[in-house]
Amino acid sequence: MKKSQPGSSVFLLVLTFSFSVSWATLSSPGSGELISCLQSNSNNVTTISQLIFTPVNSSFQPIWQVAVQNTRFLKPSTPKPSVIVTPVEETLIQTSLYCAKKHGYEIRIRSGGHDYEGLSYTADVPFVMLDFTNMRSIDVDVANSIAWVQAGATLGELYYAISQKTDTLYFPAGVCPTVGVGGYMGGGGYGNLLRKYGTAADNVVDVRFMDVNGNILDRKSMGEDLFWAIRGGGASSFGIVLAWKLGLVSVPEKVTVFILNKTLEDGATEIFHKYQYVAPNIDRNLHIRTQVFAEYIGNTTKKTIRIMFEGIYQGTRDTLLPLLDEKFPELGVTPEICEEVRMVQSTVVFWGLPSSTPTEILTNRSAIAKLNNKSKSDYVRTPIPISGLKKIWRKLIENDGSALLMINPFGGRIADFSETAIPYPHRAGVLLQILKTVNFNGQPSDTTPTSLRRIAWLRSLDVLLTPYVSKNPREAYSNYNDLDLGVGSANYEEASVWGERYWKRDNFKKLIRIKAKVDPQNFFRRPQSIPVF
Repeated sequence: MKKSQPGSSVFLLVLTFSFSVSWATLSSPGSGELISCLQSNSNNVTTISQLIFTPVNSSFQPIWQVAVQNTRFLKPSTPKPSVIVTPVEETLIQTSLYCAKKHGYEIRIRSGGHDYEGLSYTADVPFVMLDFTNMRSIDVDVANSIAWVQAGATLGELYYAISQKTDTLYFPAGVCPTVGVGGYMGGGGYGNLLRKYGTAADNVVDVRFMDVNGNILDRKSMGEDLFWAIRGGGASSFGIVLAWKLGLVSVPEKVTVFILNKTLEDGATEIFHKYQYVAPNIDRNLHIRTQVFAEYIGNTTKKTIRIMFEGIYQGTRDTLLPLLDEKFPELGVTPEICEEVRMVQSTVVFWGLPSSTPTEILTNRSAIAKLNNKSKSDYVRTPIPISGLKKIWRKLIENDGSALLMINPFGGRIADFSETAIPYPHRAGVLLQILKTVNFNGQPSDTTPTSLRRIAWLRSLDVLLTPYVSKNPREAYSNYNDLDLGVGSANYEEASVWGERYWKRDNFKKLIRIKAKVDPQNFFRRPQSIPVF
């Protein structure tokens, strides 16, 4: 595996913030023994002093903050690490693991900073944050359709690296460019190719992984049980992902994208009702995501619902249009709104930017807007009736404009796998996945009266949706982790409240058994991590 990122030298965050630090000024109250341990177990004290930060360093706050992707956690009350370690190679990770264990610190692992509850960079206990921003190399092997990707790389960097070598291979993952590869695969991962190729984790073929004892393992040496667990069961519950080996998938040189909007006045309710039947069952080359908003009609005080249909087809418009004319003419897709682009450009489009945007933006972490929200997820297994859709629309119209529903159809390849093939269980029979979000835009924090009303509204939406979503368990997506589901882990009964929603019973019990074998002291723990009883 290459030791540097294609097209650039190894990125050192220390250079970005241009600082120098000595060991004499590195320690902060309470972290002195840990710092001494790191120093005494390192070969190059000068180098390591440039990769470790405590709150006494002027660079500590900027380094912690730069990858906090949900800005609701950017507040003084958010607990921060005792020490941030930004390794450039694996031995410092081993040293950090050893010293954290020895001196009673927990570890949090941050690859991209997109944890929905901020659990990769905050904790209520003393902890060391391993920030993988300096370990982001990507090695694309076109001839063998694989890529080795270090944990600190982002999806955008991966897509760009692939596109620099070929337009006929890609990786089936999400469309947010700043999501870190390390944590993303650990939850399963889905995107616009899910109906064609399944989840991201379905396409992981090997790994470089550090266990609780500092041993570096691959698929063969760790065994199939652990390899199964880390692909969808929350890899950070079991150890530290250093790099993933990914199987790349075939895509055409040009794909077709389209975006169109329908309001209630355009018949959006009836169109969406049919969408539930068509989108999960249509040709696997077609994926149609929807976003649902409430908005005012022009300059009036009356609200309507707008549904944005965003399509991507693995082929040309000449093949797409007859397909839609046959299966979904009500949608009204015309040649004028169809655009043929490279696959990498489609990622830019689905992030809300023009297709003409230079694809280098996918590698520019600071150019991608951060989130400021609270989210929940659901899965739909039976089409929601018109009456139910109208109730949901009325609920959205009650909202103050902070709400969004993002809906992806399932079916196709993702449903071909058994729900126990990997821990990610949301497979056959799932029609739609719903991401429900409220933002805190215009609010100084998520605890203002307005913000609290928005959170209460989101929870009440959850109640309203109960008759229309999956049951026993009510499924949820572990990458959209939601601490509202519960955090109890003293026994199986407590943990099953949230664990069975993410992974279902058989998978959750298997994850617990594997956890007990590989991390029996439960060192790798956080809220909603796989427990040890």
